[in-house]
Order: sequence, then structure tokens, then C-alpha cells
Amino acid sequence: MGAMESEVELIQSCLVDAHPIEGPCPLVGGRLDGTDVLLAQCGVGKVNAALAASALAQNGASCIIFTGVAGAAGPDLDIGDVVVGNRFVQHDADGTAFDDPIGVVPGEPRSWQPDERLHSVLMGCAARVFDARRRVVSGTIASGDQFIGDPAKVRWIHDTFDALAVEMEGAALAQAASHLRMPFAVVRVLSDRADGTAVTDFPAFLAQAARHDRDLARAVVAELSGGVPAA
Repeated sequence: MGAMESEVELIQSCLVDAHPIEGPCPLVGGRLDGTDVLLAQCGVGKVNAALAASALAQNGASCIIFTGVAGAAGPDLDIGDVVVGNRFVQHDADGTAFDDPIGVVPGEPRSWQPDERLHSVLMGCAARVFDARRRVVSGTIASGDQFIGDPAKVRWIHDTFDALAVEMEGAALAQAASHLRMPFAVVRVLSDRADGTAVTDFPAFLAQAARHDRDLARAVVAELSGGVPAA
């Protein structure tokens, strides 16, 4: 699953017998290096991510891997580094009127964790796929229906939730997957510092990130299926 077309189009180009699956969140089915997969471009935001998770579950997915770009919240991380989420929070949730801590949706936990095996597979595959100059780290990913460009807001998100990356879908997928009892994991490439600092050529960066997404998807599918991705 990815939010933007650029995050899934190269993966789709590798599918054999690709075919559309209609529904509230359109999917594409096919075979990736001999393994049956479903591909979703969910669109931006938490509701879209949750809707896509439900569509994938209804169409027989056994697990969900989300890949895409995010803003850096960790002060020691650089553009191009990779964060594999080990904890997911919703930074824009505010149930303090009900005496819940900031970040808690009333009736829900404060955070969600990915499937341990999927997280481990993503860490290993990302370390092999991405440039050795880029760090691959495990940490908290904070999600909200906001584009974050204020340095003070980034610091608040990091200090409040110990977040390393900020984006708009991961925690919603985590919440939905929890209710669906669906194993999931999320990996993010840092495209900016969520404070207005970004790569100078964003389209070129997205194109490179898309190639990494494709290679990572093939590596993960091969690892989970016990196969070897084609060259």
C-alpha cells in the first residue's frame, strides 16, 4: 500500500496478470515474482488509509505493508534516511476533554505496534535495498491529517511522542489493522525535515524513492514467500 501514485506505480509495473479490483478503494491484483499480491494506492490521509486496509482485508490479504515518504521528526535523521515503524501514534488526536492523554483517540490505545515478523523482515530488506550511506532505523511514526511545516510543531511531535517520522497514514492503518486483526508494517523514506527543509529536486527524489519502493516490495515478498526476486 502507498498513498501516492508515484509510490506504487513501479511496483504495479512489475505485476504479472495485473487486473483492477473495483470497490470503495480500488485495488490492483496480480503476481509479483510468482506470489499473488494486492496493491492499493489509498490516497492521502488517515481515513483513506483505513478504508484501504478494510478493502485489502475484504479481498483476502494476509498482511499489509505500507511504503512511502515522510517528514523527519528525529533531530539526528537526514533526508534519505529510512524509518521502519515500531510504534504508531496519532499526533492530532486530542481527547484531553475526557481526561485522556494527548494523542489518544477516546476508547483506543495511545499507540499501536506492528507485527514483529513483518517489522523484522522490513528492517533486514531495507538495510539491503537502500544505499549504505542511508541510515535504516526503527522508531515511532506519528500520523495526522496535517501537513507539518512548522519547526516548533515538529519539535513538539518529537518531544511528546518520541517520533522519528511524521506523515498522514501510518497510525490510521495501524488502528484499522488492529480491529481487522491484520498483521502490518510501515516503512518510510525521509523526503524532508517537516520544517520546510526538503530536497532541492523533489520529483527526482520521488523517482528514486519509487525505485527503492519497488525493490523493497520485491525483496519483502521474496522473504515472506521463501522465493528469490527476479533480476
